[in-house]
Amino acid sequence: MNKFITAVTDLDVDRVREFLKGTKWMGWAEPSGKNALHYASGVPVADDGERAKSGLEIVKMLLGVGMDIDSVHNIPDDGGIFPATPLWYAYTKGRNEKVYRYLLDRGAKPDNCWWAIAWYDDVAAAELFLSHGATLDKKLLGNMFVMAIYAKKYDFAWWAEKRGADVNTVAPQGVNALMIAVKRKDDELIRKLVSLGANPDVKNETGESARSIADKRGPKRVINALDPAHR
Repeated sequence: MNKFITAVTDLDVDRVREFLKGTKWMGWAEPSGKNALHYASGVPVADDGERAKSGLEIVKMLLGVGMDIDSVHNIPDDGGIFPATPLWYAYTKGRNEKVYRYLLDRGAKPDNCWWAIAWYDDVAAAELFLSHGATLDKKLLGNMFVMAIYAKKYDFAWWAEKRGADVNTVAPQGVNALMIAVKRKDDELIRKLVSLGANPDVKNETGESARSIADKRGPKRVINALDPAHR
């Protein structure tokens, strides 16, 4: 790590300002595209105090010298590349609300933070990003609903359902929310999902369904939970 980036990650406002008096560092980036704006946005802050304010001040300085608000750090991801932007870093790594709100207000592209928002079970952020133009297609919403149920991020799961997520979505992993609930033997969650329209007979690519899993594994209370008549 060079001295400039060390100053950035130390949130040393004065040193960063000194570095930026020249032009040497304005276009600096690693081969993957990661630059000072990614580093600054991703510095973790524990609260909304002085570190958060310093992070925001440095981000403003970097944008002020012409750094790209949507610059991309290419991160290898499951055989592909994930385009990590300063906004993604601010929300996912830095957890700096001052910075991610500022970037959103400045017009940063908001669409690649959805999985992080779901993971943090953050309905407030979901609404915030939507208000700044983030888009949600039905496939993404359904897959995030399944992930949220799997990860027990229930605030986000129910928010996604209200936003139109198909509760019967079978995710690429071959499960839907009801299958997950049945495998957990969570009859309360099963009843909740059934009440929202989850169908126990929806099958994955191998022909497995929530009902077939329940019939194989039991117990009886799980099988009964799939049938509204047993409520």
